[in-house]
This record gives sequence, structure tokens and C-alpha cells, in this order.
Amino acid sequence: MKKNQFNDFIYSKKNRLKVLEYASKKSIEDLKFTGREFIKSPSVNNYMKFSKIMFNSSTWIGKSTFRLLNPYEPSFNEKVKYLETAHARYILKKVRDKELISHQKATYSEIFKTIFYDFELSRLDSKRKKISNVPQIESSVLLVSGVFNEIFSTPAFKRGAEYIQEKYNIDFNYCPTSGIKDTAQNSAMIRSHIEKLLKGNKKVWFFAFSKGGIDTLHFLKDYGQDYQDRIIGLSTIASPLLGSERVNHKIIRFINSIHSMNSMNSNKLYLYLDKKFDFLFKKFQESLSSEFQEEWFQEHYSYLPRNMFYTALAFQSQWYESHVWMILTKLFFQSQSINDGIVDAERALYPDYFQGINLGILKGHHLIGTRSSDYGQEALIEAHITFLNYLNLLH
Repeated sequence: MKKNQFNDFIYSKKNRLKVLEYASKKSIEDLKFTGREFIKSPSVNNYMKFSKIMFNSSTWIGKSTFRLLNPYEPSFNEKVKYLETAHARYILKKVRDKELISHQKATYSEIFKTIFYDFELSRLDSKRKKISNVPQIESSVLLVSGVFNEIFSTPAFKRGAEYIQEKYNIDFNYCPTSGIKDTAQNSAMIRSHIEKLLKGNKKVWFFAFSKGGIDTLHFLKDYGQDYQDRIIGLSTIASPLLGSERVNHKIIRFINSIHSMNSMNSNKLYLYLDKKFDFLFKKFQESLSSEFQEEWFQEHYSYLPRNMFYTALAFQSQWYESHVWMILTKLFFQSQSINDGIVDAERALYPDYFQGINLGILKGHHLIGTRSSDYGQEALIEAHITFLNYLNLLH
């Protein structure tokens, strides 16, 4: 191994050791807190919380330990070679100097990918100095999470947002939507939360993950005109903007047949449970279904506020590149389309008839936003801010 390679290896090891130390520290804090809550009040709910923290913490520490033993990001060398090309250097220089790049020279997705790689590799490579710079912005970042937020210890992309806040003094907030509620309920919840948030002077930029992007679109359609002077834009990450084919899968259709059968037969127990708990999540499924959401978007996109920006980013991964839960979804809900384990990439981008900004398809599985993910969340948010500033959209 050459000297420079050895130095990079040691640098990467040190970075991964910091990640492991951070994971261990936060996990111990979480376990102590939830453990005290359970001892103080030994309820089933508190036991479930403690069990969830134990599972998530062990997963986080385990993954961090594995990455310490194998510190190289799989596509590291591929990204290094790309950033050394004249094309990539041209893009980064133009973005840094805020000079217009024609679409003949580079698409928005190429520009965004290049900026993201620049931030990502500068954190992994000891020698590499990034060309891009994150500007100061006055707006506050509002995170909106997706399906089953409650499974994880923190909201999606909170780790990355905390880094942005600490390094660049950029505010962020989290909207406590529910992962299993339908869009109407979460839309109202976003409105209630933003009423409190906008009492300050800062404008809001939505950074929405997965179903959170759909919930935010419904909020903007229903209430956006009331806040159009205070919301600067919406960036969706792996959001099934045109619905998910997974909801239309034969397994789900079989489950839904239970609805029809029991409703037709007027099964009293079923009707009671369905009204009380919506225990098969009919409304939730409808809000994610491609049959519903694609039609909804086509009918209502013209009602979305147009004095703000809309960006969308999609992901793709092979089954062996995914989180264990994503491997299972790829196994049971197979798709011929490029996907991240949950969402087909083409359905996570805006259609041609809507003038949104598609940032392309990056490598990554659907759970890159979790706290335990080793994906460059920090670089992803940095790239968004830098790209949007380049287009003069953060004002």
C-alpha cells in the first residue's frame, strides 16, 4: 500500500471510529432515558419504546462497527475519478462563481450530483478540499418524515440537519406527522405546526422524505395560498409523488379484499374495529396508491402555489446494497423498474407537465435518512442548499 493510500486509510478509520463512538454515546443515552421511563412506569407502551430503542441501537452500533472494519465506501474510487474530470471541475467552478450553466453543458441532475459528490468525498478523503461552499440562509429547514416514522429513534434526516445547524447555524425544525395517518390528517397537522413556527420572522423550506412529500403536497394544495409569502419551497427525497406500485401489489390487494368481504357481509366486529382503529389502514394505503396519487397530482397540481420552488430526488439500489428491511421489500414486492426498495425512481420525480426541478437518481436505499445510516445525509443537505443558492431560490 502506497503512503498516500495508507494515510487515507488511517484517516477513514479515524472518521469511522468517531461515528462508532457517537453511535455508542447516543445509544447509551437513549437506553438510559427509556429504561428510567419504563422502571418509573412499567406499561406496555414504555416497554415497546425500550425494546425499539434496544433494537435500533444494536443495529446502529453493529453497522458502525462493520464500517470501522471496512471503511471504504463501495463507489468511492468511481466518484473520485468523476470529480477529476474536466466536466465535473467545470460544473463546480461555475456553481462556486454562480455563473449560468446552459442545459447543453449540464443538466440540473448532473449539477446536483457533482455538488453532492464534492461534499461527500471531502468528508471521506483527507487530502481533498471541497470546491463548493454552503451559503448562509435565513430560512428555517422543516423536516417532514414518511411512513412509520415511529419505528425509528429520530425523524428522517435529523442527524444531517443537526450537523447543518451546528456547522452553519441554519435552523431546522421537525413536523410531528404520523407515518400511518392519511394525507388529510397529516396535512392538517402540518398546518397546525407551521402556524406556531411562522410566529417567528424566518421563512420555511420543506425538506420532506418519502410519504412526507405527499403529505406536504396535500398541505400546499389545501392551505398553501395562506402561507405562500412565508414558504420558499419544497424538496422531496424518495417521495412517491405519483404513488407507489407496491401498494397495488397482489399481497396488499389480498389484504384489501378483507375490507370488501367484511363490509359486504356487515361483520359487526370488523365494522367496529375498522371504524375505531382503521386497523388495515385503508386511508393510508389510498394516499400511497399509484392509482390514487397519480390521478390526484394530475388533477390538483395547478392549485399548488407557484411562487415557490419544487425539487425532487430519487434513489436506486440493488438488493445487496440495501438495508435488511429493504432487502425484504425487494424480495416480497419485486419490481422491474429502478427502485430504492420501496419507491420506483420514476414515480419519485415530477412529471413533464409540472414545472418542478428533478435532481435525478442517486445510488441509495430507502432508509438512508435514518440515524444509523452511513449514507452522507450531511452532504445531501449541503448539496441541496448549495444547488438552490446557485439558482437564486433561497431568498
